[in-house]
Amino acid sequence: MTVGFATASTWSAYLGPNGNGTAEGEISEKIQKEGPKTLWKAKIGTGCSSFTTAQGRAFTVGNIDDRDTLWCFDAQTGKVLWKKTYDEKLAPKFYDGGPGATPIVDGDLVYNLSKSGRFSCHDLKTGDEKWVIDFQKDFDGNMPTWGYSSSPVVYGEVLLCLPCAKEGSLVALDKKTGKEVWRSTHTARPGYSAPVLYQHEGKDAAAVFHGRTLVGYDLSKKGKVLYEYDWRTPYDVNASNPQVLGNLIHISSGYGMGYAVLDIGKAKPELVHRDRDRPMIFQNCFVEDGDLIGCFGDKRKQAELYRMDFKTGKIRWTHEVPGSRGSTAKIGDTIVALTETGMVVFGKAGLDQFTETGRHQVLKELCWAPLAIGEGKLFARTNQGEMVCLDLKN
Repeated sequence: MTVGFATASTWSAYLGPNGNGTAEGEISEKIQKEGPKTLWKAKIGTGCSSFTTAQGRAFTVGNIDDRDTLWCFDAQTGKVLWKKTYDEKLAPKFYDGGPGATPIVDGDLVYNLSKSGRFSCHDLKTGDEKWVIDFQKDFDGNMPTWGYSSSPVVYGEVLLCLPCAKEGSLVALDKKTGKEVWRSTHTARPGYSAPVLYQHEGKDAAAVFHGRTLVGYDLSKKGKVLYEYDWRTPYDVNASNPQVLGNLIHISSGYGMGYAVLDIGKAKPELVHRDRDRPMIFQNCFVEDGDLIGCFGDKRKQAELYRMDFKTGKIRWTHEVPGSRGSTAKIGDTIVALTETGMVVFGKAGLDQFTETGRHQVLKELCWAPLAIGEGKLFARTNQGEMVCLDLKN
């Protein structure tokens, strides 16, 4: 039994092909129990940028000596196929510093966003820079305290970006030229999560967890605001992507905020349920058969995998994992978690319990970037820049 993806083995966007850490495929019980083989390692520089994969290549970003490097590796061997370096401050501030956004791939193009708002487009095969813009200089963007970290999202022929300018928080750029196509007229404090695409009453929409508000944008009307909900987190750290189920939306933050589920089918969003003791400061979750599965935790709270009824907030089960934070993925029917302590945990998410099928130490330092799974491999990194590529095939 091997890993096989219906998405041509790609993990071409932040949190994968579905934008929530899920993909088709299978991981053998033997690999889950005995642990995946290490294919290769690399030192990529400081940062919390995750990985994307496409066409047999893997992409990520790291900072060394106040210079960012966008890396393109051969996903099988780790050979550097090309790299592009540019000046960018490390800017550590109560953490290691370095880039926070993840490169994205669309066709033969790769896009990369730096902390200061340098947004560039590259040829996938050669790394040649097609165009570059600056969120601060070109849009008068408002850079958040810890730098731009909201990975852009491909929507048709445009890229949805969050410069959070004084004249529009959400901007759509032509993905081939980088030129502005439209922008919302709504303004908001910058946050750190990415736009989440979904259907709002039959319309293409994006939910954006800004620094102080959750905002729904109608993409068929150039970002017209559908709703807005005030959510003021200390330091404006709203960094975990929302999840949507019908007319319900889940948001979560750290710093004592916890999670909330809102009804966005109303004229004004209404609170359905909330728990301040179930925080996700920047972790991810996904929807599974009407439930949410993810990883709770904060710097003062032990990390737990969990399954929660989306509509009622009933916790079906929790499963403790090392550290205080972690990222999750679902490949076929297998849950994969990467803890901030560098441990990979495999298991099955039943309705009443989580059955762990293996845990393996793969890195030794702090891991905040989400894991990525593509090309039949698992990619993980530390904040200090040690990365590993693990084989998920027999």
